[in-house]
Amino acid sequence: MEIITQLDGDEMRIALNGRLDAAWSNSVNKTLQDTVHGGAHRIALDLSQVTYLSSAGIRVLVLLTKNLKTIGGTLRLIDPSPTVSEVLKLVGFQQLLDTAAAPAVAPAVAAKPAPKPAIPEFRTIKLAANDFDVYTLNADAVQQGMVIGDGKQGFRHPVVLPIPEDTWVIGHGLLGGGNNNPESAGELLAVAGLAITLPGDDPAHPDWMQQEGALVPEVSLLHGLRTSGKFRYLLRFGEIPETPPLRLSELAQAALELCASDTVSWVLVAETAHLIGAALQVSPSQGNDDLFAFPSIRDRLLFTVEPAYAEETCLIVGVITRKPTLPLALQVRPNAEDSDLAMHVHACIVPFNPVRKGYIDLPESLDRLMEAQTIRGVLHLLNDDREGVGAGESFLRRGACWCAPAIFKGEASA
Repeated sequence: MEIITQLDGDEMRIALNGRLDAAWSNSVNKTLQDTVHGGAHRIALDLSQVTYLSSAGIRVLVLLTKNLKTIGGTLRLIDPSPTVSEVLKLVGFQQLLDTAAAPAVAPAVAAKPAPKPAIPEFRTIKLAANDFDVYTLNADAVQQGMVIGDGKQGFRHPVVLPIPEDTWVIGHGLLGGGNNNPESAGELLAVAGLAITLPGDDPAHPDWMQQEGALVPEVSLLHGLRTSGKFRYLLRFGEIPETPPLRLSELAQAALELCASDTVSWVLVAETAHLIGAALQVSPSQGNDDLFAFPSIRDRLLFTVEPAYAEETCLIVGVITRKPTLPLALQVRPNAEDSDLAMHVHACIVPFNPVRKGYIDLPESLDRLMEAQTIRGVLHLLNDDREGVGAGESFLRRGACWCAPAIFKGEASA
């Protein structure tokens, strides 16, 4: 990202060149805030050379606009690139701008808030030898899944997938509709209007795009899984203080048992005891050999050799299954050497944010998850069961799990 500033009278003109994403949002934000601190209250931001705008970049613009309004300042956007202009239009950002040229509009009549849906009753039942509070959301819900790729090497051309409220996606890919650099592809998870990735060309800066206004995030998936449909149940665990944390495999067994299915789609928002996993540090598009071939895997993979991300909050998305068959078997791995349980599960970690007790809504929970606008990391969760040296598996203290039976059919191609 190149940032050029030039004072024009009492207006500071700032030109940006590059991607306004998580990797550069802090630098751009510091430049803008330093400009305000230096006494410039009128700012013109040239976005003509900005090739990409993620939620991290949108937040920078929103914060700047709000700060300027509180001091009677103004912000002008100069010639946004077509890509950026479309994003700004969809999120309704123009409505926040304070420009003299903006036409006067009649104040909108406040609409009556929609009545909140009734909270379903819960029952406390024992699953996998643990007690859970269970809410039935949609008694007959079954999600439909798609396998994309073979789990080893991605397609040369990614599959573009929107992420509306009833969809989740995990695998290797990148944010946006395929116009980005393929070298940016990395670990990815997306659910209900929130898409998060660990860029293969910059794994130190996880990036995200969140549904705002009319903007529905898209991802470009090299290989992985997608499901769509409603969840059948909400499980709550660990709500009694001092309850011991649960293994991820215990939660998986409980979801399978509750759904009475050999394959279950699930999403969890939970407080961590610790997590165990791995993450690619390069794009899966690099090289033609098996991504997991030795010894090159040592340069490609970050592995938690000991428990990590203790006492944080996480979002977990994926599929759990017993004795998987094709095509799903290509995308899952056994949880342990002597177990028929297999998983493909991705997690993102954010600073600790307590999960509210009782019945909670998934979109609302995702909004709370992203309140800090900070992602600590992205992992493919696994069980390190190596005898004597393995770090074990992930443990969660308390949280919520949305789950439903899932059917995976066919295999998508690019």
